Formats: sequence, C-alpha cells, structure tokens
Amino acid sequence: MESYSRRHFLKIGAALLAGGASIMNDAPSASGMLLAGKTGELPTETVKGYCPFCQVRCTYQARVQAGKVVSLTGEKDNHWTGGAMCPKGMSMVELVASPYRLTEPMLRQPDGGWERITYERAVEIVSERMAEVMRKHGPKAGDRIALTMPLWDCRESEIAALMALRAAGSVHAMPPGETCVSSASNMLGLMTGVNCGSTKVDELLNAETVVLWGANVNELYPPYSRWLEQAREKGVNILYVDPRKTLTSLLADMQLRPQPGTDGVLAIGAIRYVLETRSYDESRARHQIEDFDELTRDAADYTPEKVSSITGVPVDRITAFYQAIARSSRTIVWIGGALSRYTNGIHCLRSIILLQALRDNLIGSGKGMLTFQSGKPAGDEEFIDHHFGETKAPKMNFRRLRNTMEKGALDILFLNSSYRRYPDSKGVRAAIAKVPFVVHCGFFMTEETDAASLFVPATFSPESQGSGYGNEQQVVWREKIVQAPGSCAPSWQFYRDVGRKLDPKRYPDFKDPEDLYRQFQAVIPSWKGMPLERLRKAPGGVVWPLFSETEPERVGSVFSEDRMLTENGKMKVVDSLFGRISEWDYPKGSPLGKDRKEEYPLVLTQGKELYHWQQTLTNYTRTTAQFAHGRYVSVNPGTAEKQGLQQGDKVMLETFVGGIECWVNITDSVLDGTIFTPSFYNAKTPLEENRSEHISSILPNYWDRISCQHNGVGCRLRKLG
Repeated sequence: MESYSRRHFLKIGAALLAGGASIMNDAPSASGMLLAGKTGELPTETVKGYCPFCQVRCTYQARVQAGKVVSLTGEKDNHWTGGAMCPKGMSMVELVASPYRLTEPMLRQPDGGWERITYERAVEIVSERMAEVMRKHGPKAGDRIALTMPLWDCRESEIAALMALRAAGSVHAMPPGETCVSSASNMLGLMTGVNCGSTKVDELLNAETVVLWGANVNELYPPYSRWLEQAREKGVNILYVDPRKTLTSLLADMQLRPQPGTDGVLAIGAIRYVLETRSYDESRARHQIEDFDELTRDAADYTPEKVSSITGVPVDRITAFYQAIARSSRTIVWIGGALSRYTNGIHCLRSIILLQALRDNLIGSGKGMLTFQSGKPAGDEEFIDHHFGETKAPKMNFRRLRNTMEKGALDILFLNSSYRRYPDSKGVRAAIAKVPFVVHCGFFMTEETDAASLFVPATFSPESQGSGYGNEQQVVWREKIVQAPGSCAPSWQFYRDVGRKLDPKRYPDFKDPEDLYRQFQAVIPSWKGMPLERLRKAPGGVVWPLFSETEPERVGSVFSEDRMLTENGKMKVVDSLFGRISEWDYPKGSPLGKDRKEEYPLVLTQGKELYHWQQTLTNYTRTTAQFAHGRYVSVNPGTAEKQGLQQGDKVMLETFVGGIECWVNITDSVLDGTIFTPSFYNAKTPLEENRSEHISSILPNYWDRISCQHNGVGCRLRKLG
C-alpha cells in the first residue's frame, strides 16, 4: 500500500465518489451485458433506489434497459450524500447480473450433495421443522430457534423475520452490532440515554473542532468525506486519531497515531489536562456528570508523560492535541467502529464521552457524538408486540448462542449473515455443524451455503421494494427496479410465508413491503409523520422520529431540553457493572500487555477498505476485484528490517489460534511493531484477487461484556519459501 498524497486522494475522489457511475458505464458487466452507451436505441427508464451496504444509505437513480440495471447515478438532491456513491455501492450493477449467483432453492442430501427444490417446498420444509420443534418443546421451543441479522433487501424483511421467530415463541435474533459498534452503542445509551449519534453529520459545519477518533471516514463512508471537505473550507479544525495513515489522514490538520488499543489512555489524559488547566465550566460539568468529584481521582495519574509512554505518541503532540480540545467551545467527536473492537474498548468509549461532557460539548449546535453504524429507528418490537403480545423473554447474544449450539441445544438456525464476522470463526463453524437444521438465505456458494441444510436464494435490493434506514436515522424508500432471476425470493416474502403457515391468526397478512410499511406506520406513534408518500418524494429520506406530519424533522442535537436523556439527565463516572475508567489496561492478548505471549510480538489490526465492504457480496464482483491484490499484510519498514522481510515476500500471518498465508506490503502507513490486513476476503469467491481464508479464522474468541473483539491480539510473521 503506497503512502497517499492529497492530490492522489482528490484524483480518485473525483473519479470514484462523485462520478463512479460514468466509470462503470464504460465496462461490460460480469454477465456480458452491455452498459449505458452501448445499448443502441433501447428505451430507458430511471427508478429510485438505495444502496444496502453501509449506513450512509446512499440513494440513487437506477437506469434500466430491457429489464436490466445498466447504471446507477447518485441522487444529487440527497442532502446527506450530495449525489456521491462509493465503489462498493456501484458494484451492485454487476452483482445483480452476476453469473455466480445461485437462483434456485436447494436441499442438502444425506450424502452431502444438493437437491434442487421449489420455493414452495422450501417454505413448507421450514414451517414443518419449526412446527415440529414447537410440538416437541412446547413453551421452551423459542430457545431452540435463532436467527442472525441483518437481512439485506429491506427493513420490512427484518420485521417479517422477527415476526416469524415470534410465531414460534423465539426472540433470539443476533444483532450485527455485536461485531461492529455494540460497545459504543451501549455506552452512549448508558451514559447519555441515546444509543446512537447525538447529532447529525451536517452539524460538522457548525463545529469549531472535529475529532475523528478511529473514524476512517474517507474509506469506510466515502460519500461523507464531502462534509469533512466543507468543514475544512469553513476553518473547522480536524483532529484524527488512528494508528494508521489512511485516506482520511489527508483531510486532518493533526493526526495522532497511538499504539492500537491505547486510545483510552489518551482520552483519560485529556480529562486530566482539562481538569488541571481549569478548561471547563464547573457548573455545566456538574449539570451533566453525576459523581463529578470522582473524575479527578480517576484521571490523576495520567500525565502527558505517562500517556506518551503507553501510547507511543510524543509528549509535545499529546499536549498540542489536549490544548486544541481544551480551547474548543464546539467540538464533535466522531467515534469509529474500531474503538469497539478491543477488549478495553468500554473504558475508552466511556472516557471519550466523559471528556465531551466535561467540556460541555454534548448539548447544542456544533457539539455532540457521531458514530459509525448508528442506531436504527425504534418501533419494530412495538409492532411485533402489537400482533403477538408483549414478552419479557431474555434475548441471547451470539456468545450465548454459540454455547447453545455447542451443547446441541439449538434445533434451527436461520443463518442470514456471515458467521465469519465472529472471532474464532472455525470454532463458530464447528458449533453450527451441531445444529440439525440450518437455513441460509443468500446469493452465492459461500461458507455459509456450505454450512446450510437448506439454501434459499435471496434478492438484491433493486429486485424488491422496501425501506431502509441510515446513519442519520433517515428512512429511505426504494421501488422494485428489476425482476429477480429464477426462484430468488425477497426475504420479507420468505419469512412472511413461513410465518403465515405457522400462525395465520396472529401473523399479519401483507402482500408486499408497501403494505407492511403502511400497517407499521399506522400503528407506531413515532412513525405517524412518515407516510410512504412522504418517503417516496424525499431524495435523501425522512429523519425519524416524526409523531405528526406537521412537525419538522429532528436534526441537530437530540438533546433539545439542555439535559441528556438518562433517567436523571446526567451520566455516571463510576458504574457498578463497568467499573472506573482508571481501571484501564491493555487489550486482552496484546503483546504490549501483561498476558502477552513472547512468541507473538506484533499487534494485529484488521478492517475494511475503500473498495470492499461485506465479505459475502463485493468479493464476487470484478468491479471491486480489480483493486484487490490478494491477502496482504502491511508491515512498517522498521518491522520488516527486524524480521528480514522484503516487499512481496510470502509469509504466514499467525496467532496462537492459527495462520493465513499473505504477501508482505512494506509501508509507513502502519506503526513499527503493528501489522494491518484487510477483513473482506473469503475463501469461496471465484475471483482470485479477493480469495483468502477469512481473518476471523485466526482471531481468538475474545469478548468484552458486550461484544466480540477483533483487534489488538499478538501475532507473528513467519517467512515462507
């Protein structure tokens, strides 16, 4: 990976973000279909849609000819994106027409092979298996059925699936956030009463300082880089905290590169600096922090010198960072998903939130917290309770589900998302093998398909209508754009048909997502002001909640009454469950910590990249594969010299769990003593550039109290050949 220049970023930004559709229009798709400009005089229509991959939730106009999507153009009037789209979203043109798609249901045979069956037979088999579990286990049946989220085509599919579970008495749907932002979401909910961003991305323009804390915006949420560009033009000071140099580094006025997993120390040190220099309003701090006096005791030991010794950041850089925070009267902190992916992430996140409260930077314009993968609009459970009655049944997280599967106590698993998202994925796969009946709704012959008893081909987003929600809690609508091939069925239809067979009296009858949306919107008060007609007209969606059609959308700070939304309007320094921030320690398994293994001296980090998102989808497009180069590991020049490595060397990247073959990319984008490798590869794609054993196969099964962890464990590089 080369070091980036600002000119380099602006060049690819212009080509890929704003004008990606025109690039794709010049190339044939994987199926040989000619794209726009090559199809002669065929009639053309445009239909509104949205990208399902990340929670920017870009809207677009799909250009359709002869029943095929030939190009996507970002919706220019979308307030949040300005019409930008990224390479991941643009790959949808190729995915829809992919020659690698599986388009017919298949049932696993005793010899391990597959038998092609009809869609109707698939629904029948699933409903019969669920009914059998209900007859055998009675009131306990719900604990023997579970589902992994999300479902790709639309929000209505998620609701339909949750209702199908409830029809069998189950509430066990695994949220995807357990591998993304659960720690951040839960800490924000605990401390501020809002388990998502407390402001909107356009408020960056009203800030004095923006701290991108692990938030690699330009690569993970490329269309949102426009807000950083505009903020720079307005003179907003952009501070970036990330161990790696990334495309986001190019938009930062200052970058601090702490050792991975030490961000919490940096935040606690900032609290100490603000307290010591009296750079806060004590009355405002006490207004927001319940046990304020404990904060001084927790932060007392974290001098700049101590922070430097742990993080590796020079004292003068730390002091400059603290000074910028201490003098900023309007600061927004944008926290990246990476902060949730260390076993000490909870202490880090609580410290950052406390820092914002101490500086009175949570309430008001140009203040607050932004997150990646922000909280979804509420109302789903309320709607399901409306039809099936309230339930107090506790929900499993995936850690409990894995234990249940390992004990042979789960009878049916709906495997919608990748099990490879979880650490020790080989162990997860072994646990799934103990489930008698596994249903996978998917697209390709993936590892999840291999694990399934029944495969049901799903639809990509252009092949079904429905709503979706985004990072600003905006809800967007998509019409059906093209017909799905073969027997591919949208997930809302599959789960509706299963649910109606199980419990036709309580499971609501709806003919399509439009029908279900209207039923939902009529029942849930916080959606009363969001009729479907309003969504259809809104280029960038409508921001939830709206309790009536006459009230304005709620943008800016969610704290509209000068108080947070906790029970007493304040946050705690000391928590009986999560302890004190002063209890910070290195991530579990870190080669920097007490439990280090000397034979694994390097810090392993991994993550997504500009051209790829989900393991099971973008791996199957040549559009994105052209920018991939197989499994690589980024290594600092100093580390490479110590290890005797040269550019392009083949190595085995090893943890105490296992190893993956990689090639070495020597770059100063990573720190000495750390390595980085992408997370998106899978082993089943026919495209060699995207093919590799998945990274979770060598990550240990580490969790904090809330979520599974992916970063900071010790590793080594063993040269091959």
